[in-house]
Amino acid sequence: MSHITISRKAFFHNLTLLCEKLGSKEKLSIVLKDNAYGHGLTQVATLAHEFGLIRAIVRTYDEAEEIRNLFAHIIVLAPKTPHIYNSNYSVVINNLSTLSQLPIHTKVELKIDTGMHRNGLAKDDLEEAFSIIQKRHLILSGVMTHFRSADVLSSELFWQIKTWTYVKQTIKNLCNIYAMPIPLFHSANSATVLRLKEYHDNFARCGIAAYGYHEVDPIFDVLDLHPILELHTHKISTLQLNKYQRIGYGGSFTAQKKMTVSTYDIGYGDGFFRFNGNGHFITNGYKILGKISMDSLSVEGAHEEIIILKDAKEIAHFFDTISYEVLVKLSARLKRVIVH
Repeated sequence: MSHITISRKAFFHNLTLLCEKLGSKEKLSIVLKDNAYGHGLTQVATLAHEFGLIRAIVRTYDEAEEIRNLFAHIIVLAPKTPHIYNSNYSVVINNLSTLSQLPIHTKVELKIDTGMHRNGLAKDDLEEAFSIIQKRHLILSGVMTHFRSADVLSSELFWQIKTWTYVKQTIKNLCNIYAMPIPLFHSANSATVLRLKEYHDNFARCGIAAYGYHEVDPIFDVLDLHPILELHTHKISTLQLNKYQRIGYGGSFTAQKKMTVSTYDIGYGDGFFRFNGNGHFITNGYKILGKISMDSLSVEGAHEEIIILKDAKEIAHFFDTISYEVLVKLSARLKRVIVH
């Protein structure tokens, strides 16, 4: 069956550049949500731990449990009412009602809406949030926000940073009033880290950049990141196609010469994008012949194994999407192997 390789060398290269940009390993947290962006949660978490990162960010409690012994601090982005208690976990709070349901001593990360208008507490909710935290004996571990336009050539990032600066001062004032320790502040995603010359919060949350990609406007001077994932696929069969014979469902590809064609064991059932046979879909130098099936695709040649995905941006460009989507779609059942 097809399998995925994860390059330790490329991953450590990316992490090193990000840590140098931020100033230290302590300021880099690795985002591991959604199976580490399709790269494999346990595999990437193990490498991040080996590199020396102490903080990780996941989507669910189940993900946190899977890597609980690898990090000193784990932030859970999308918690329901916690059913697992671990002093290393803190949970992201987007609304006051969730805050009111937490067990005592739960560590919380207040997410503040500073302009993205997707989720998070409003600035006017902060005093009530502090009151609930105090009454329920919760622990304010961190305060966070998310920038909506760091990857876009505009000034929006800077007015949102100005709003965030105001929020941080408000938090510090409330901590003084409620006699609480000042929490850790974090706001930057990968795009923000790549775009800003200086970053003053306690740590940044890097996902896609750690995996070797970014969607930042090319006008900005970004880091030399290396993709860490390759998708290898194995030959099922080979045949000789005569001129004018057609391939696959609907016969959307017609041979213009006699050619050797092989079928490989990867398809849209494995999370690879479904190609309908229209246009010229070329990935890592291989032209896809005809439609991609649920469990297979065809290319010219007879190699026993080929690398069908090396740069997710190639596929993303063809399908008018972003590298994130190409990567996270890769099925969790595909074996992930760490290579040097």
